[in-house]
Amino acid sequence: MKPLPEGQHIAVVGAGLVGLASALYLQRSGYRVTMFDRGGPGEGASYGNGGVVALGSILPVGMPGITAKVPGMLMDPLGPLTIRWGYAAQIAPWLMRMMRHTGREEVTRISGALASINLAALDDYLPLLEEAGASDLLARAGALYVASNAAEWTDMQFGIELRRTHGVPIEVLDRNELRQMVPALAPDMGGAVFVPDAGHSLNPLAMSQALFALFSDRGGQFVGHEVVDFDIGADGPTHVVTDDGRHACDAVVVAAGAYSRPLARRLGANVPLDTERGYHVMLPDPGIDVRIPMLFGGQGFAVTPMAEGLRCGGTVEFAGVHAEPNYARADAILTKAKRLMPGLQDTDAARWMGRRPSMPDSLPVISRSPRHANVCLAFGHGHLGLTQAAVTGRMIADLMAGRQPAVDPTPFRADRF
Repeated sequence: MKPLPEGQHIAVVGAGLVGLASALYLQRSGYRVTMFDRGGPGEGASYGNGGVVALGSILPVGMPGITAKVPGMLMDPLGPLTIRWGYAAQIAPWLMRMMRHTGREEVTRISGALASINLAALDDYLPLLEEAGASDLLARAGALYVASNAAEWTDMQFGIELRRTHGVPIEVLDRNELRQMVPALAPDMGGAVFVPDAGHSLNPLAMSQALFALFSDRGGQFVGHEVVDFDIGADGPTHVVTDDGRHACDAVVVAAGAYSRPLARRLGANVPLDTERGYHVMLPDPGIDVRIPMLFGGQGFAVTPMAEGLRCGGTVEFAGVHAEPNYARADAILTKAKRLMPGLQDTDAARWMGRRPSMPDSLPVISRSPRHANVCLAFGHGHLGLTQAAVTGRMIADLMAGRQPAVDPTPFRADRF
């Protein structure tokens, strides 16, 4: 790996949590950094995510048995995973790639790679949050992976095995132990897995803004315009081209989330990135006491206590980046949440939709460009952008500086497909 000398100027495209963490770790390595985003820092998918630093979320979207479920996805527009009819042909190649990774051996490999990132998440977040004066925005209450019925509990057993195999500290709870931990739940749950070392953000936007303030205090610059192209010289990109002009740079990091694919292609990496659209409902006065994040995998959503209320969010909708939101999906999440937590109130509920950048093998791209030594790629984190942002940022800084990252980057190479 050819190192980029200290003092060089790096353009980071994208101001979500992955871009922010990359920029901060690059600054720590002695680089000058300018960040580009057409929106404000942390205002995209980083704003509306589930907020969980989900150390135990090491299972890919493409689990064994999902192939048989795909036809039903087209039939239920409000289900946990759905495909809009108008997008079915476009997403078909992505889904076919995903199916290649759903065997038990492949899922075991992928979950090991995800564990290698997730288990380092807090270690890499805490220094940044402490320096930003934002440690109080990260709670350390753990997280619960909940089966809402006996059938889901049976389905969860392979995931429990994988977590144990890959060293995720867990505690298995029966339904009575689960109710003791969260009395607000309905009595007929199937069981749960508790990950005591997990954390969650009390306000993801405030966390992003605190990290951005730290970036600015360290001399970082921000350009609030859309990146549309790059000027490419003999040794790689020399300028970032935005909708308002050209900006010189010595290197580029693409961390533009769901909008990364055309930028990565321009810089030598043709990756199968697509978008899993997710929804949330924010409940400012939920009427129940929930202190631990809960992820209902069989129902496709999570519940997270935050400073401004209770956030219920998740599901997967394949419809591309431009389709209008279908907020009936947010309402469907709320309906399920009320069934699982009977005392839940929805007064003044606020709905949101965001775009997760997702790869068919559920592994992000954290990589040098296959073509240009002065380009790194950091996107495709799917449901785990908040969880994996700080680890990704540290890895990107190591790759740019020619250091071997503490986490093996091989599974996350851009040219793995």
